Amino acid sequence: MRRLFALAVFLAAAGYLAHEYVKPPAPPPAPAEPPAASAPPEPGPVFSSADVAKVRLSLNDPDPNVRWAAIQLLYNIHDPELGPILEKMMETDPDTGLRIKIVGMMKDRPDLARLGGMIKGLQDFDKNVRIASLKALGDVGDPSVSTWVTALLQDPDPDVRIEALRTLGRFQDKRKAEYAAMAKKLRQDYEAALRRKAAEDGR
Repeated sequence: MRRLFALAVFLAAAGYLAHEYVKPPAPPPAPAEPPAASAPPEPGPVFSSADVAKVRLSLNDPDPNVRWAAIQLLYNIHDPELGPILEKMMETDPDTGLRIKIVGMMKDRPDLARLGGMIKGLQDFDKNVRIASLKALGDVGDPSVSTWVTALLQDPDPDVRIEALRTLGRFQDKRKAEYAAMAKKLRQDYEAALRRKAAEDGR
């Protein structure tokens, strides 16, 4: 009896396996529906002229951290008056660290790269502001300020004199690179003209 039961189980299992072997494979699952298009991001806050005026008033706060936060906010909302504001603050703000931050902000965005503000930094009583201004002018790479940079070769602080020399060297390196690019372009134009002439003569 036990043998019959075992044989029946064996046959049932064999039949199931045979059925699974010969049956066609299951069709691949249907592709998932594409996700619904996400809604466009909400626009950022819009500042009214009154709001901007309040932020500008914060630039007179006695706490330099508040003044810097106000500068950053005006920077992020692209206040068109920020350039002149920063240039004036380079001359009047009493906090050395804030003036150094302003120099960095001026050189990092073309519409704020006001050479007048950086030149004011070259005349700052704090040597760290003078050095930061030299580095920023070197990053901008405008050799028109070479006269003011050269004047700092006579600075009483040796660190400032060294940085002034480095900045002048960066101006020269940029000028050499520009001349090299110009010479390369002229040479390419000349060779292209020769090829065109040879092609025309060969017709």
